[in-house]
Amino acid sequence: MVIIFAANDYFENGKATEGFPIYLHRVTMALAKLGHNPIIVACGKRNRHYKKEGVEIFTVYCTSMEMPIESLTFGYQILSASKVINKKIREISKQRKIDLIQFTSLQGLAACYYGKTPAVMRLSSYAKVYYATYQTMDKSKVKIMAFFERLAAARCNAVFAPCKITADNFGDDIGRPVSVIETPFVNDVAIYDESIYKDRLEGKKYVLFFGTLIAEKGVLVIADTIQKFLKMHSEYYMVCCGKNALINGRSAVNILQDAAGHFADRFVYLKELSHEKLYPVIQKADFVILPSLVENLSNACIEAMYFKRVVIGTDGISYEQLIDDGISGLLCKPNNADSLLEKMNEAARMSKIQKQEIGKRAKKRIDQLAPEVVVSKLLRFYQYVIDHVSNNIK
Repeated sequence: MVIIFAANDYFENGKATEGFPIYLHRVTMALAKLGHNPIIVACGKRNRHYKKEGVEIFTVYCTSMEMPIESLTFGYQILSASKVINKKIREISKQRKIDLIQFTSLQGLAACYYGKTPAVMRLSSYAKVYYATYQTMDKSKVKIMAFFERLAAARCNAVFAPCKITADNFGDDIGRPVSVIETPFVNDVAIYDESIYKDRLEGKKYVLFFGTLIAEKGVLVIADTIQKFLKMHSEYYMVCCGKNALINGRSAVNILQDAAGHFADRFVYLKELSHEKLYPVIQKADFVILPSLVENLSNACIEAMYFKRVVIGTDGISYEQLIDDGISGLLCKPNNADSLLEKMNEAARMSKIQKQEIGKRAKKRIDQLAPEVVVSKLLRFYQYVIDHVSNNIK
């Protein structure tokens, strides 16, 4: 099967460190190993055609234009990217037979798709829900992005999401069912690099958060708990690892450092790390906190559970799809610092054997996301769309 993956972005150098590029890398690698021919078409800094680990990749330069009103600039960039990506897809389609196109929902890339090749859209997020706090993105941009995501869905024959909550929310708004196909996971790191762990964390007992430091990931909830937890547990450090960001105009790292107060010397910030350097940090964590306000089946949660860590996630936003509370991890109430602190105290009080038992059950759940399991479901979904859905826009 020849499948084009249309993406708003893809890493050109090094390895993927963020959610969607990680997904795209894993699913295309898995398809290629099964004998299929995935092709990535993504926005990039220049026009380029190359192969990486056996997968054909086209990057196309997407122009930008500054307008007097920022929201108009944002809308223009979305439409411009969609036009350029779909033009490249048409060019490729003239040169070879394409069985199916998978668009990301990000920035509504399928908005300008009018082709006859069956097309599906994967919901990487739904802006209306994901940025509902308006702390990372302003309201006008959120509305524009959500509009283009819904328009893009109208151009595709089917839509799927990795978690049920996102599928239900988006399905209600577009008036169509949205399928659920979870994200495949494979540990593709052959050799770990423990340099960061040894330099910054060796000998420390620590709680770990990793991910982009934005409000939607629960950074402000962590800020409201960090001082209380460090005061109650003098043996622990709080480690936050990931790309720093602004929250209401302030650096997330500075917010956390200030929140730690007198215990700021036990707050450790690590910049965004490659998996080779990140995985040893996860493996050595006493437990992991991921108190997101919104999620779409968290890659961070999947990775931590794979390494048999006790994960504290947020109930009701998709973590419960992975975690059975008290069995394979812990769940706290959303946007509730007291609930997070209660669960952190519970994890801190657990014996080593209790943590190991929860870790084993966590790993068993993640084994269900093996590519041979998940990608086979994805291929059946593709085949259903090809066989049973007409090429008329639904």
